[in-house]
Amino acid sequence: AGSMGDSGTASRVFATFLTRMQEKKAPVFVFATANNVRRLPPELLRKGRFDEVFFLDLPTHGERIKILEVHLRERGYTMLSQRFNLGAVASATEGFVGAELQALVNDAMFPAFRDHRRELETKDLLNAAAEMVPLSASHQEHIEQLRTMVLNGQARNASDDRNALSASLKTGDNSAL
Repeated sequence: AGSMGDSGTASRVFATFLTRMQEKKAPVFVFATANNVRRLPPELLRKGRFDEVFFLDLPTHGERIKILEVHLRERGYTMLSQRFNLGAVASATEGFVGAELQALVNDAMFPAFRDHRRELETKDLLNAAAEMVPLSASHQEHIEQLRTMVLNGQARNASDDRNALSASLKTGDNSAL
């Protein structure tokens, strides 16, 4: 819990945090996020401190459509199902996380702007997707380790589509996601 050069400050803060969690007198709900839960100290994860570890997998096809809708609406686009083929974009963005989908929408807007402010089109989104490499491609092993934690009962699946995780682990195919 300490880092080099902090004179033990991180260790003291961590110890205080653990003590407060252990000695709480009233019900308290603590929620935290971590990019790599395996690097957290075991004393933090024991029951009575953090009672559950949840795994939120890569967005499913349907979830990617919803994320794209949010980012397109934020940029003033309406009537999305008539204007865009978001199913095709979601298929082309397998393995993308929300931040990558947001970046994709931003990147897709540049060609439309460059072409004298024409409207954004599905092809712009697909072209932007083709130029991006999602982090899931370069961190596939890490993601598989986290998914295995769910199967081993070390974490709970927080996805709406609980079957997609099992299918991807059994086949090694992420297309269900």
